[in-house]
Amino acid sequence: MNSMHPQLQAQRVKTTTMTLVSSLLQALLIGLFAWNGTVTWMVAGWFFVLSVGSTGFFLLAVVRGWNLRFRDRWLLWAQLLANYLIQLIFIVAAPRLWMIFLASSLVSFNYAMLGFTPQQFRWTWLGFGATTALALWIGRARFAYPELTNFNIVLMWLFFFLAVRRLSLIGMQFSTLRAELSQRNKQLTLSLARIQELASHDDLTGAFNRRHFMELLQDERERSHRTQQPYSVALFDLDHFKAINDRFGHAAGDAVLRDFCTLVQAHMRVTDRFARWGGEEFVLLMPVTTPVESASLAVERIRSAVAAHGWTSIEGLPADFRVTVSAGVATSVRGEAVEALVARADTALYQAKRAGRNCFVMAP
Repeated sequence: MNSMHPQLQAQRVKTTTMTLVSSLLQALLIGLFAWNGTVTWMVAGWFFVLSVGSTGFFLLAVVRGWNLRFRDRWLLWAQLLANYLIQLIFIVAAPRLWMIFLASSLVSFNYAMLGFTPQQFRWTWLGFGATTALALWIGRARFAYPELTNFNIVLMWLFFFLAVRRLSLIGMQFSTLRAELSQRNKQLTLSLARIQELASHDDLTGAFNRRHFMELLQDERERSHRTQQPYSVALFDLDHFKAINDRFGHAAGDAVLRDFCTLVQAHMRVTDRFARWGGEEFVLLMPVTTPVESASLAVERIRSAVAAHGWTSIEGLPADFRVTVSAGVATSVRGEAVEALVARADTALYQAKRAGRNCFVMAP
């Protein structure tokens, strides 16, 4: 599916167009050498037909989408082979320009960097060495150089200048691809971070979710087993929360939940971990609660802050609106499973509700 992406196909059209332009420029140079008498017009004409004709055909194939029928949708192998064979033929057919055609074959090889695998590079390199050696051996007796006239020197300079241009264009493509890859990596990193956040956090309140909290709780149990330092868990329940939804609507109820989480996170210790347990129930993990009274102090600090908080920032709630919270607290004992610890905190929470709410109970 990705190989048929419009942007990728547009990149293929751009690359193949660059190849056609390069062929036209080289054909023009060969024509100038023919005009100067360095090679015959027949050589220049055949080079134009073969080089421009083949690259033009490849461009048409990409523009029409014919390339999508093949596994090599860039048509790299076909283009490189066609261009390379043409350069080899004219090393022998125009021996006075053998250096130009040899250099052109080398520049064309750089287009392989757009899509070849390391193994393909290795075999192409070996093939390049073998075939150029054969061509040079066949034409060795007739090799010469253009006369060092001012015009020929300009043509030679122009050829190598254009060759560097082709290399620069390839480099620009790599730079563009690197920039696109970097941008996609950044987007992927942000997406992965968002996925991880959604996997571990409650979407409404931003607190940890229950599944992630249980992982944290299990980690804390293992740490406590190693250090022999107890830890505590507090379960919170917003008192009469259903009445808030019934009287003021679910939007106001959601806002109360979010503000409650903000209050808790502002009053808990840096080392504590807070999560939404379900509905209007929340849970707080308090590592290293020695002596036990430290857990009581932490929970009371939160309970008092909630009771004293003004909720006027939430639209639809009256100025005298108040929220209270009940809590059950349990401190770990040696060898206790995390499920048993949470169950003791849950029992203590229900005792706090039966005791009139807006209070907390420590589990025995």
